[in-house]
Amino acid sequence: MEERKVAVIGAGPCGLPACKAFDESGIDFECLEASDSVGGIWNVERGPGGGYRSLQTNTSTGGMSYSDFPFGDAYPTYPNAEEMVRYFRSYSDHFGLEKHIRFGHRVKHAIALTDGGWRLEFEHGESRQYKAVVVATGQYNFPRRPHDSVPGRFSGQQLHVFDYLDAATPVDCRGKRVVVVGLGSSAAELAAELSDPDSEAGSANQVVLSARSGRWVLPKMVDGTPFDSNAPHPSDRLPAPVRMLPGESGAWALRRVLGKMIRSLCDKHGGAAALGLPEPDIDPWEERPTMSIDFIPALQAGRIDVRPGIRSFEGATVHFEDGTRTDADVILYATGYQLHFPYLDNETLGCDAPALSLYQRISHPTHDDLFFLGCCRVMCSMWPLAEQQSRWVARLLAGAFELPGHEKRSREAIALASSLPVMCNFYVESLRKQSRDF
Repeated sequence: MEERKVAVIGAGPCGLPACKAFDESGIDFECLEASDSVGGIWNVERGPGGGYRSLQTNTSTGGMSYSDFPFGDAYPTYPNAEEMVRYFRSYSDHFGLEKHIRFGHRVKHAIALTDGGWRLEFEHGESRQYKAVVVATGQYNFPRRPHDSVPGRFSGQQLHVFDYLDAATPVDCRGKRVVVVGLGSSAAELAAELSDPDSEAGSANQVVLSARSGRWVLPKMVDGTPFDSNAPHPSDRLPAPVRMLPGESGAWALRRVLGKMIRSLCDKHGGAAALGLPEPDIDPWEERPTMSIDFIPALQAGRIDVRPGIRSFEGATVHFEDGTRTDADVILYATGYQLHFPYLDNETLGCDAPALSLYQRISHPTHDDLFFLGCCRVMCSMWPLAEQQSRWVARLLAGAFELPGHEKRSREAIALASSLPVMCNFYVESLRKQSRDF
């Protein structure tokens, strides 16, 4: 039988550090990328969707670089999509990763073999066998589309931010009445962009933001400094006394500190009520805050009309839960994403993808050779966290430690979509301890 490699699916922000970790550990592997370039959704013009032309990062460069590849002075504090692709290409070139990547290889089916390992079938008809599969396609490739769940029929155009590129593409929003649905960072950024008369791509005539529930909303910059400028990088070691704290006590202490800081920053602009937003009904550590440079000023200037959730459609009229209504031409849903692995069926996963639970948020409970990177909820940047997850997988495959049995992994598996976001440095510390990576 042919010698089997490890398969890494995806050459985006989560797949690239896996390639580096496996290469350094001497693991025989290849990376399978559907497009013709690295970068994932940040490849706005070539990618599968999810990235728009004005997209910027929500974490400053200091907190989202890979641990051994800083951005450098040539990058702004919050890079845009084009700059991020340049960074990922530079990372790939610097560490010689492209020789391991097979571009134009979209995985159609991943089939677990009875004698161990996997057979991957590709859309172009080829198939290959691998000894393990590492899923590195992330969690932003399948949008939640609530179009059909709203009673009535809307006569205008509807699209998800996954399909949005700018105010003119693929739906022309310029001079139109636009309802943006959601209150996450994408909703905030695009509502601000569409309401800006000086926007390079053009602006809407009217922007209404429909927010069913509240979120903690923060500026990216506080007194001229990035909000996260004092946060440790996910790769930074915790101080020895903190590492000795029992159980989750350290992480919970950090959540309380973080919550107090976020509440204080929100109070500086008067809180949700002063912005016309619904009050958050969650604690600050339960969801990553909505971060934007332009959203709060746009609200304060009255360029965005905030309404509650949509109750129903009636032709061009949108009815809201508080009994108000507005006429609209376009509905732009910024309603988030859900886990989706189209090449893994529910029988293989053991559940629907959104309900997936993983041991250490990485390892499948019953498949010893199936791993997922960058699929958990976080309070830090995902990419350097995926880098640390990659090191854990690399050390496992290199024999530095062993996985516990199926029963223990199943018992300790964590629901990715419904668990609290991880306090990143505490989580990474647990990965280091188990994999003996000090």
